Amino acid sequence: MIIRWWRAVAGSDAVLQQYAAHLERNTFAEMAELPGHLGATIAVKVGGTDNELVVTSLWSDLDAAGHFEQGAFDDAVVKPSTQKLLKSFDLKVEYFETLVTTGILDKD
Repeated sequence: MIIRWWRAVAGSDAVLQQYAAHLERNTFAEMAELPGHLGATIAVKVGGTDNELVVTSLWSDLDAAGHFEQGAFDDAVVKPSTQKLLKSFDLKVEYFETLVTTGILDKD
């Protein structure tokens, strides 16, 4: 399994809620239709400031994770409307290959 990882800073609680709703309604719904997609999350840093967040998506393999490729394989895809919304964001995504899983991620 491949984990695609991207970080951003929402700034205010209102922006965090707006962005989370957008991900749930649009981006995550679109990803769910792609072959090899296994799930996605948005999480906010506990005890952090400015609503630091990480968006992760889970993919069956690296080829499936490449559905978002528009430039280099590790370029983040951040729409202009999202760029205006967020305080800051990474320009690159990171990919991690899982070695061992447990719990709900271990289900076949």
